[in-house]
Amino acid sequence: MKANREYIIPFVGLNLGNNEFEYSIDRKFFDEYEYSLVKNGDIKVHLTFNKHETMFVLDFHIEGTIEVTCDRCLAPFSHEIDTTEQQIIKLSDAEFEDDNGDIILISRGAYEYDIAPLIYEYINLQAPIITTCDGKQNFCDQAMLDKLNKLRIEDDSETKTDPRWDALKNFGDN
Repeated sequence: MKANREYIIPFVGLNLGNNEFEYSIDRKFFDEYEYSLVKNGDIKVHLTFNKHETMFVLDFHIEGTIEVTCDRCLAPFSHEIDTTEQQIIKLSDAEFEDDNGDIILISRGAYEYDIAPLIYEYINLQAPIITTCDGKQNFCDQAMLDKLNKLRIEDDSETKTDPRWDALKNFGDN
């Protein structure tokens, strides 16, 4: 993914304390990520960037709708999201960027930080694990469900077993 300057925060020039940022996320944002679960959306991101001397606290409020695909009928539909996330970034004497999950360490020589990967991750974490149209404003595509029912394999639970296997089942009872 190439860095989009819109999401790079030059923190060196920011005042200590809270700094507010607003972002609008749409298809163009997700096009930068080849294997994204979410391909489109209408999302507003409010970022409070709290700058301290040696660390930053980033508070994200993300809300809007993402477009997801029904696992059953493959029809796209909108899914509402509303989440708040916090990320701590510390300035370190290390010459490399270390990410242990809870705290991101960046070099003291750094002067900007790209928040696009964080926004991308937080949005994708809001996509449901099992995505179905049921309970939403729209319902599954009936034509697709009919095709799936035609292809359904009947489960014949009363299948006859080979008598040789039945004899082996009794072998352990002796």
